[in-house]
Amino acid sequence: MSRITSSCFLAFALASAGCAHVPTEKERRSSEIHYDLGVQAQQHGAVQDALAEYQKALEQNPDNPEAHNAVGLLLHLSFRRLDEAASHYEKALKLRPTFSDARTNLGNLRLDQERYDDAIKLYEESLNDMQYRYGFSAQGNLGWALYKKGDTVNAVQNIKAAVTTNPEFCLGYKNLGIIYDETGKTEEACRQFAHYREKCPDVAEAYQREGVCQAKLGRVEEAKKAFATCESKAQPNESVLKDHCRSLLDHL
Repeated sequence: MSRITSSCFLAFALASAGCAHVPTEKERRSSEIHYDLGVQAQQHGAVQDALAEYQKALEQNPDNPEAHNAVGLLLHLSFRRLDEAASHYEKALKLRPTFSDARTNLGNLRLDQERYDDAIKLYEESLNDMQYRYGFSAQGNLGWALYKKGDTVNAVQNIKAAVTTNPEFCLGYKNLGIIYDETGKTEEACRQFAHYREKCPDVAEAYQREGVCQAKLGRVEEAKKAFATCESKAQPNESVLKDHCRSLLDHL
């Protein structure tokens, strides 16, 4: 590169650096306020409002890792825009490499994409964070990723460890039930689905899964009770599940 070209490049780089906007303290505070408003909207189920607030948070401070993680979650779970969600998770991790929530969320996204090796690597990295309060979630999902790869023994071991760490971890019991059911261990599957129902008594699907399991064992009355409860517990946005439980009940 000639001296003239090098000088031009240096001038351009300095000019570009000079144009970069560093958020003021007022903008950072505004970003935090919009983030908090987004959390409140999300807690009330107002997904679009939450997304709008998180985007405002990023307009005020593009380097807000919590806002990137929150936008990633909404794009991932509510809007199914996976590539965009991944970009926000990755940005959050770039801004804060120790952000284990974002790393586990990115792992969950890779799990959804059936990129199991990538998901396992991310979960294992999260589990290296000894202060990560949701380590049980990363370990449970690590187990599920291992199961999808065909490693049933280590899958069960990890999910059992997750529900031991957090006995309220409903997804862990559900996934254990599915694994035992799919591997022909119906009695144990029913026990795990019963735990799922006990820990999440308002989740209609828990009754549906336990009912199907009980029906496989010929326990008709228990299955009928489970399907009837599933139908009564189904939420307005679970009409398909409600109809399915009604149909299962009618066929017993």
